[in-house]
Amino acid sequence: MRKNNSRSLVRKEETKDIGTILIEAGKLTPSELEKIIEFQKRYNLLFGEAAVKLHFLKEEDVTWALAVQFSYPYLKKGENTISKEVIAIHEPFSPQVETIRTIRSEMVLSGVGSKIKTIAVISPDDGEGKTFVSSNLAAVFAQLGSKTMLMDINFRRPRIHEIFNLRNNCGLSSLIIRRADLSQAVQFRLIPSLHIMPSGPKPPNPVELLGWQETRELISSIKNLYDVVIIDTPSFLKSGDALLISNLSDAVIIVVAKGYTKVDSFGQVKKQLDSSGVRIIGSLINETGKKDKKIVNGLSSWQVKRLLRWRGFKRQRWLSS
Repeated sequence: MRKNNSRSLVRKEETKDIGTILIEAGKLTPSELEKIIEFQKRYNLLFGEAAVKLHFLKEEDVTWALAVQFSYPYLKKGENTISKEVIAIHEPFSPQVETIRTIRSEMVLSGVGSKIKTIAVISPDDGEGKTFVSSNLAAVFAQLGSKTMLMDINFRRPRIHEIFNLRNNCGLSSLIIRRADLSQAVQFRLIPSLHIMPSGPKPPNPVELLGWQETRELISSIKNLYDVVIIDTPSFLKSGDALLISNLSDAVIIVVAKGYTKVDSFGQVKKQLDSSGVRIIGSLINETGKKDKKIVNGLSSWQVKRLLRWRGFKRQRWLSS
């Protein structure tokens, strides 16, 4: 099992004001704090803005203190143990992460964390952003305090272990064939409430493995141990894996990439999910996609029980009410 990297993170159990946090950390003196507060009031600034303008702090110091104050684990600048795709950990107060937290709120209102525990994140093709979405959703649920599992069930092209800098010699496939127990398969605990299970060694028969009763029972038992289980999946239309995973989950989220995902592909995914009785709780449209050859890192607003207006798709209700 890889060593816990949590020592590089900032955590705080008790909420303190930002000035106290900075003084205790040796980044400010009491006299500097008084000057910042006076300057802040005089010019109607935020505390961090005032501190930076007075050259008492750098912007990364302010971000660090905010992360401590709000109990958000945060990687310091220059620490690269985790891919920058996990912006919820690298930039917890950025506008993009605020969007992801809004998505989290919509999911909670839809029953995630109570009636809905296991959520498969799917997309028609590769490169549309499902791994980016699943990784960051897992992070923000854990930051909320929910006991969260991020599980990689993409046996064909797994990426979760790469994003979180893990070995993939043990994981879900090891559990299914009883070559490991849960404590061995969960290799990483970055945030106190976040557990990550890589896919494990690639099986020769992913579809058959997913169809085993043992797999169904295993996912059900894991579901009972966590508040939320976010599942990363292979591309939906390239194999039958994602449909099987969807049927093993309480609900799914569909991720599509603006300017890349074809409407026909989206329609095929939805038709198969509907035919199988899978519950769709929402869809995300990524603003960038595979064609840009960049990290997928732009998210539009959450779509739940709304009309989908995208790439000429006719105005029709595409989710059940």
